[in-house]
Amino acid sequence: MANDVPEVSKAEVAIILKKAAPVLGIDGATYHIMDILIGLSRADDWKGASRPIVAISNAKLAEYTARSVRQVSRCIRRLVEAGIVAYRDSPTGRRFVYRDKDGAIGKGYGLDFTPARVRVHELKRLVDEFQARLNGEQEARRTTTRLARAIVDACDAYPDQAEGWLAELEEIKRREPGFEAQAQALEELHSRIIIELTEDAVPHEMSCEGDIHVGPNINTTSQNSFESKYNQPRSTERDSLRLENDRDAVVRPPEKKSEPNPQTGQRLPGARTSRSADEIQSDVLSSVSVALIRSACPESCVVTGRSFKSWPELTGSAEIMRVMIGLSEAAWLDGAGKVGRYAAAAILITVLEKSMRSPEQISSPGGYFRAMIDRAVEGSLHLEKSLFGLADGALKRTRDSAS
Repeated sequence: MANDVPEVSKAEVAIILKKAAPVLGIDGATYHIMDILIGLSRADDWKGASRPIVAISNAKLAEYTARSVRQVSRCIRRLVEAGIVAYRDSPTGRRFVYRDKDGAIGKGYGLDFTPARVRVHELKRLVDEFQARLNGEQEARRTTTRLARAIVDACDAYPDQAEGWLAELEEIKRREPGFEAQAQALEELHSRIIIELTEDAVPHEMSCEGDIHVGPNINTTSQNSFESKYNQPRSTERDSLRLENDRDAVVRPPEKKSEPNPQTGQRLPGARTSRSADEIQSDVLSSVSVALIRSACPESCVVTGRSFKSWPELTGSAEIMRVMIGLSEAAWLDGAGKVGRYAAAAILITVLEKSMRSPEQISSPGGYFRAMIDRAVEGSLHLEKSLFGLADGALKRTRDSAS
């Protein structure tokens, strides 16, 4: 395969490898080491017949990542087993690179990224399939939530038949393991309910004598998006689902946040009061917008393949981002429960951006995320300052590259 190496740049392979990390099972320390190795390789070594060889010892990598040499060795072995790196050590086990006057590698031993170059089209296909699967699961999850709410509304409107429908709804949730299967089963149940209600509500034998043929009066005026947000019909169970899914965790407008708390004067000096997740989220995101996050985290946008034009889109990418920084699902759910899903997603993308720009300064991105969550709960987190700093750094990088 070495004779059929596709022409691809270092930047393209780096982006594909980072997107393919969840598919290849690369996370945590292994992802961190892969990012460092790619950064140490030269862009010219990824062109033509050259080989992108990185000559760095395991001891130096352990020093960079604040991990043990044995752990670094295991992480490199995982990269080799994933098929993106190959061992190219010298007979003595040393890693070194000799270059000629033009800077090309004359003789080199170390960690070779040629397998990643050869498999770039395969990895890109795996990334596309993984992204399509995630989008399908997300769409199925939305369909499941929407149809479950519609069925609950039908039960509230027709209490005589509600018991049977609710029993079928619970049976589907219990029996079907995946969201795709649940969405399909709920589609069938919802369609059957609509047919039953239509047949029961419309008489079959009615005289047409005296009917007047007139066109239907359909109001096509679109409802204001802000009015529809607060005037949606919902049942008690729908309200509970909104609280469980944290759909009400929206940043409060500044004019409401500036109002004095009527209970402030009744608190004792030095007394600590627990705040809800909505209050913490409003405090953290009071000066943070999606546009600020998008301009401050350009590398995260490229890696995840998202433009982040809305808060739901940002939270929808949390699964990919948490895998990239090696954060467990339990830690993510714990953080989202403490500060709200939107605030937790904003903190998560901030940690991802910082870890990609300065991997040597953040040895444990997962611990950094949990520390920021704790600071948000305490009220000492100033997320907007970090984002403004990242945005300023991104602007300087753009200017430097242009010059």
